[in-house]
Amino acid sequence: MIEKLLLPFDLLSDPEGEVAIKPFGFWDGPGRISRPALVLVDRAGIVRYLYEGRDFADRPKDAAIMEALSIG
Repeated sequence: MIEKLLLPFDLLSDPEGEVAIKPFGFWDGPGRISRPALVLVDRAGIVRYLYEGRDFADRPKDAAIMEALSIG
């Protein structure tokens, strides 16, 4: 996926939500699925941005993400 999207950063695949979802309270236990969320963590392991969407189509604006990454 990283190569396909030409991303300059790594993506985390966490299908059981152990690393990126459950610790932040985004896991829907009964449904065994994550609520829609975005967690940005820097190389030092510091969370730089958290976003929880109302549904799968609710995503943060690009500007908010770039600001959190100190890109834009």
